[in-house]
Amino acid sequence: MTPERYQRMGRLFDEALERAPKERVAFLDQACDNDAQLRVEVEKLLANHIQSEGFLSRPAIDVAALLLAENRAVAFLGKHLSHYRILSLLGAGGMGEVYRARDERLGRDVAIKVLPASFADDEDRLKRFEQEARATSSLNHPNILTVYDIGTHEGLPFIVEELLEGEELREALNDGAIPHRKAIEYAQQIVAGLSAAHERGIVHRDLKPENLFITKDERVKILDFGLAKLKPVKPAPGAGSELAMQKEDANLSAVIGTVGYMSPEQIRGKDTDHRSDIFSFGVILYEMLAGQRPFAGDSAVELMNAILKDDAPELNGNGKKISTALEKIMRRCLEKKPEHRFHSAHDLGFALEALSGSSSSNESVAGLSNTGSHLLWGAAGLALGGLVVATLFWLEGRSTSAGVSRHNAATDA
Repeated sequence: MTPERYQRMGRLFDEALERAPKERVAFLDQACDNDAQLRVEVEKLLANHIQSEGFLSRPAIDVAALLLAENRAVAFLGKHLSHYRILSLLGAGGMGEVYRARDERLGRDVAIKVLPASFADDEDRLKRFEQEARATSSLNHPNILTVYDIGTHEGLPFIVEELLEGEELREALNDGAIPHRKAIEYAQQIVAGLSAAHERGIVHRDLKPENLFITKDERVKILDFGLAKLKPVKPAPGAGSELAMQKEDANLSAVIGTVGYMSPEQIRGKDTDHRSDIFSFGVILYEMLAGQRPFAGDSAVELMNAILKDDAPELNGNGKKISTALEKIMRRCLEKKPEHRFHSAHDLGFALEALSGSSSSNESVAGLSNTGSHLLWGAAGLALGGLVVATLFWLEGRSTSAGVSRHNAATDA
C-alpha cells in the first residue's frame, strides 16, 4: 500500500467520523465508488475506533499507519540505526513503532521507538516525539521507563529505551479484576512514578493500562510520555532548567488523550495540570478493583458525557468487598472538579501507604488472635484503621483550604 493510498484512507476516515453513523453507509458508497478494498479498510478503521475509543485524539493517518507497521518491519529488520541493530518489531502505536535492537557498543538489548518516515515532516508530530524524549530522559525513577539515547538516522528520529520483560497492565486486566492487595501495590508504584514526574513539572496526560507495564519482578513502569505537558517550574539550585521552563505549544492544548481515561477538564479542552493525571489514575484504580471501567457509553460522545456527569458505580457488590477507606481514596481521585481531588500525587501516595499499613496490621491481628494478645493487636488494627480515615479527612481539608492556595500560587508563577 502506497503512502498516497493510506493518506486517502485517513481522509475518508476523518470525513466519515464527522457524519452520524446512519449517514456513513451512503457516504462510503459515494466516496469509495467501485474501490471495494478501500471501503473495507476504512470500515476497519471505523470499527477499531469504536472498540478502542483511543483514536479520538489521533489523526486518522496515525491509525492507518498501524496497518502498515508489520509490513514495514520486514524490510527494517537487520538494519542499523547508528550502532543499534534492529532485531524484531515489538509493537506499533500512534506515535511510532517499537523495535527490539542490539546496542553493539555496550552489548545489550534495548527497545527503540522510531517515528515513521511518513510523519517525520509533520512539525506537530515531530515536536511531540521530541517532547517525549526530553520529558522521559529528565526522569530517573524505578517506576518510569528509562531513556538511554535519542538520535536520527537517515531522516528517522528515534528514542532508545530500556527493554522491559513482562506485560502491559491491560493484559492483566483482560482476566478481570486484580486481587485487592496486588491492586494496592500496583497503585502505590504508579503514584510514586507520577509523583516523580509531577515534581519535575511533567504531566503525563495519557495515563491508561496500555501505558503501564508490569515487569516480571512485579515492578510497574509508566510508559509513553508522548502527550506529556511540561509545566514551568522553579529549577533546583545548580540544575539546568531548560526542560522545566519550556512552554507548552498552543497546538498541544487541544482535546488529547484516550477517551475512557480522560479527566473532565481534558474533555472540555481546558488547561490541565497534575490533577488530571490523578483523575486518570482513579479510573485505572477502579478498573483494577472492579474489572471494568467506571464510565461507559456506546460511543465516544456518550462516554465523554458519562465522565462529565455520572458518578462511578459502587465498588462493593457482585461478590466484591472493597474497604471503605480504599473506595474513599478512589472517589476522591474521580472528583469532577480538580480542586476536590488530592492536592498532589504525594498526598495520594501518603493515603495509599496508610491504607496498606492498616491492611498489614489487620492480617497480623488474624494471625495472632490465638496467642492471648488478640485484644491488644485488635486495638492496634483499629487505631491504624482510624489513622487512614483521619489521614483522608486531613488531606481533604488541606486541599480545600491552604492546599488550593499553594497550588494556585505554583501554577500562576
